[in-house]
Amino acid sequence: MYSLELKNVTKVIGKNLIIDDVSFKLEKGKIYGLVGANGSGKSTILKIIMGLYSSTGEVFINGNNIKRSYKEVLSCIGGIVDYVSFYDFLTAYENLRYFALIYEVPLNRVDDVMKLVGLVKDKKNVKNFSLGMKQRLGIAIALLKDPDILILDEPTNGLDPKGIVEFRELLLSLEDKTIIVSSHIISEIEKIASEILFIHNKKIYQKSIVSNNAKKSVKFSLTDYEKASRILNVPSLAEDKSVFMTDEEVIDSVNKLSKESVGVYRINDNNSLEEMLISMMGDDEK
Repeated sequence: MYSLELKNVTKVIGKNLIIDDVSFKLEKGKIYGLVGANGSGKSTILKIIMGLYSSTGEVFINGNNIKRSYKEVLSCIGGIVDYVSFYDFLTAYENLRYFALIYEVPLNRVDDVMKLVGLVKDKKNVKNFSLGMKQRLGIAIALLKDPDILILDEPTNGLDPKGIVEFRELLLSLEDKTIIVSSHIISEIEKIASEILFIHNKKIYQKSIVSNNAKKSVKFSLTDYEKASRILNVPSLAEDKSVFMTDEEVIDSVNKLSKESVGVYRINDNNSLEEMLISMMGDDEK
């Protein structure tokens, strides 16, 4: 059973189609990056998962349909979408006690989440917190219910480099949770996510970015591209064109080319998430 599953989810706002027939499955214990251009529908998908937006299609949390078991399902989800409101005149501990009472969770859970996110019990009011400290408090509130799924929408916005590193370390320290992080900072997603959900043209493409068997973006520098295209059965192979291959396929290709006297000068492995996403987009936006 998957922690989260979307089946044929479509969302229309007014006359605008935001996402179209989206389906994907997420596993427990993994961090997923949700990436796409501004306005592509990232926040919309997160709000649908959290039950803040209605949609056609089905959303399942731990096998339960969110429309049929709304209250039960939402107890399994915690998250930060849009701005998190705090009581600025209260301390972090006092804020967390307040939300613990609302969520009907034991007050000793407050101490647990403060320790988990690196907050200390002191007399400093939230109005005097740095943005990074407020992000930690927001995550602490989201974790009060000990949710199976944690959703974070653009959580590093406004953070300085030190704050981003601290946030990354915090996420990686959380275990046994399905975490979805929406961000337009692709380089940061690469450092924390094991898979990505890439939104393009109102669709979602799910890709692994750490598997040794994952296909990588590769460019060959060769003596004869026309001949190599025939040997490898790769149409229009060229120096400036990327092809997707696993490590084993690259080795096999080099062996085939060598046997047919096609010289291989260089192989560029452009295995960054940014390169992969640009290649996936292809010529659609030209």
